[in-house]
Amino acid sequence: MKGLLAATVLVGQVGCMERLAANSTVRIMGRASPAVQTFADPYLAEEAIPYSIAQSEGLALVLPDSVPLRVNLLRTYGSYGYGFLEERMEQAEVDDDEARIEHYRTRASLAYQRAREIGFDTMTLEEDGNGGARAAYRGGIDAWRSYLQRFDDDEQTGILFWTGYALARYINLNKDNPDALADLPFAIACFERAMQLDPSYNNYAPHAAMAGYYARASESLGGQPAEARREFEAAINATNRHFLTYLVMEARFYAVMVQDRALYRSLLEEVINAGDVMPEQRLANQIAKRRARRYLAQIDDLFGPEEPASGSSGGEAAAPAAESSGGEAPAAAPAN
Repeated sequence: MKGLLAATVLVGQVGCMERLAANSTVRIMGRASPAVQTFADPYLAEEAIPYSIAQSEGLALVLPDSVPLRVNLLRTYGSYGYGFLEERMEQAEVDDDEARIEHYRTRASLAYQRAREIGFDTMTLEEDGNGGARAAYRGGIDAWRSYLQRFDDDEQTGILFWTGYALARYINLNKDNPDALADLPFAIACFERAMQLDPSYNNYAPHAAMAGYYARASESLGGQPAEARREFEAAINATNRHFLTYLVMEARFYAVMVQDRALYRSLLEEVINAGDVMPEQRLANQIAKRRARRYLAQIDDLFGPEEPASGSSGGEAAAPAAESSGGEAPAAAPAN
């Protein structure tokens, strides 16, 4: 009996030490995570982040109740999906490589699906009344909005924002799936509540998220150009035009939506020509520059000619107002 008791105590001590070590690692990771956002080389970050995800998933098994760890993991999946996997998918589209398009679309979709699971679990850890997030989701949009009102601390903004982000990005990649499209009101409700709690969160990302939603389609199909411009400009001005992702988004979604070729060119050239304007978000800005160059090269596919040809009896017909890719959420620098 004494031996059994000693063994039980030892196992308990080992478990306690394991949790202490895991908690210490989480604290160190939290303090170190901003470092990856200062990387100037996106390829280095692209190779490093999957290892961070694997480590965080392992720590989550040891510390299943750690909300900071879960939020960081949720953010990392979302940021990696948009900043790298979708970016590679877009380049494959330019190259007309169907196999690579499907490869990266699938990988990004899986990242967002995993992020959604983590988001729902984390929301439930914070607010578990009446069955938590999944029960509220199954109850429909009214039940979901009511559930979100339980989150009343601005420190909970990240949970709501990144859960909405995962939903929105997945929808954007799977617009031919009616089940995915049905989740758009749930994503927008997350962004709206995040905006209420802390509109400045993550470089004013809630403003950009709502701008993307308003610019989801041409005005004739339900888009809201005035609201989209207002929210894009709020995010851009609040970051002193230094968080370049928002300028790229305004070009790609709002300028295309209203067929403003000059604005499109101006915004993308501003991004391309910008220096190291936000060192703490260097990585996000480098990725934004990469997108800006690709989008600028596509200008003639999205707009009609700038001016009628000299001496012609009339210019070419302008390109029809294009739909944006729908339910857009903001990009954010990948988090470690």
